Amino acid sequence: MSSKKLIEHQAFHTKIHSPEVKPAEKWLGYLLGPAGALLLNAVLATYLNVYYTDVLKLTTVWGGAFLVFFPIVSKIIDAITNVVMGYAIDRTRTREGKARPWLLLSAPLLTVTGILLFTVPDASETVQVVWVMVSYNLFYSFAYTIFNMSHNLMVPLSTQILLSGAACLYSTRSPPS
Repeated sequence: MSSKKLIEHQAFHTKIHSPEVKPAEKWLGYLLGPAGALLLNAVLATYLNVYYTDVLKLTTVWGGAFLVFFPIVSKIIDAITNVVMGYAIDRTRTREGKARPWLLLSAPLLTVTGILLFTVPDASETVQVVWVMVSYNLFYSFAYTIFNMSHNLMVPLSTQILLSGAACLYSTRSPPS
């Protein structure tokens, strides 16, 4: 099944057909939905480094250099995937808009990759380091980037038509004298 057919699947279609936003939609769409991803990110920001240093003892890897260079490399990867995700959202054309399919895709990805961050196998140090690098980048440079970019672009994408209409108004007026 192609990605276009998958995104256009009926499961991704909205059940809301009224232009008026109802209270249940506000609570689910604007509070509970984003709260899960943001809460997971807050927990990870608080405890993940402690887990890596105190539980997995990764402070000894490469003489301590792993925990110095690993975050830097991950941020470079994250910067690249942010650009790629912006490009992908901009070129998404569905009946549900540009960002909604990506938001729906990010929910299971955040869940799975969030679990992978803390399920490091009890194996050799090399296996653990590889697991940490892969799972960390899958979460922060892939799943969270999909959520964050699509979530943060919801307002600009929904007001784009209004802004382009306003630009047309200004372009038809003669310049002030």
